[in-house]
Amino acid sequence: MFGGFFGRGRRGFDPFEDMFRQFQELERMMAEMMRGFGGFGREFPGLEAGFEPRIEMYETPDEIVVKAEMPGLDKDSIDVKVRGNYLIIRGVKKQEQKEEKDNVFFSETFYGEFQRVIPLPVEVKEEGIEAYYDKGILEIRLPKAETARKEVKIIVKEPEDKEKGKEDKGKEEK
Repeated sequence: MFGGFFGRGRRGFDPFEDMFRQFQELERMMAEMMRGFGGFGREFPGLEAGFEPRIEMYETPDEIVVKAEMPGLDKDSIDVKVRGNYLIIRGVKKQEQKEEKDNVFFSETFYGEFQRVIPLPVEVKEEGIEAYYDKGILEIRLPKAETARKEVKIIVKEPEDKEKGKEDKGKEEK
């Protein structure tokens, strides 16, 4: 692949071509693994790898926000669920009309069913979850559970304090 530009090293080995093949194989294996991730893949049989919306996830003090790029969909063809600590986005991108086209060189447009299972970094409340779809972007707002919003300050000590704490406990037990 890159041999023409970078040239081949000794014995015909091109490190960039090898690395590119390894990334392709890793990507294929990850797609296969994620299809059956946590049993969710078996819930929707017949789904094929092909389209996964790209996501952005961030947190505020009160909620987790997930944005997914899903251009060309109708909002009624999008299904959003929370199961345990996972957000599941599922949908269908329908082809407007099928027409015979001459001289089509290639098409990278995906049509059909898809799903994305996203592990949530913290526990969320079921009440108050909202989803909005505008201009090809799905935005989901998941309020954090109270336990996820609580912050506990932990004091960092020196190693000597650890030994001193053991001595103090020994005196209390006597």
